[in-house]
Amino acid sequence: MGLQEILVANIKRWRKHAGLTQERLAELCDTDPCYIRQIETGRRCPSLPYIERIAVALSIAPYQLFYDEFESAAVVANIDRKRQITAALIESVSQGIQSVIDELC
Repeated sequence: MGLQEILVANIKRWRKHAGLTQERLAELCDTDPCYIRQIETGRRCPSLPYIERIAVALSIAPYQLFYDEFESAAVVANIDRKRQITAALIESVSQGIQSVIDELC
């Protein structure tokens, strides 16, 4: 998913989460509802200062509008899987070492 697609999806998601219509978000951003519709359909891309204005209206930090939750979830799942594999390997090696120690004693 491209950056603009992520931005569009997040603006819609956060707007709905806040219980705002496009019209109300436009009021809070001091703009025309048509501009919000154009942003949410990907026909227009807001400037960084305007993105900050949208974030303030949605009561979130601007970076949250660029956060790809699906990609991040995949990264977290991959990290968790690597941790599980590492823990299993450590356990296996520890048992092997303990077996050698037991045989020597």
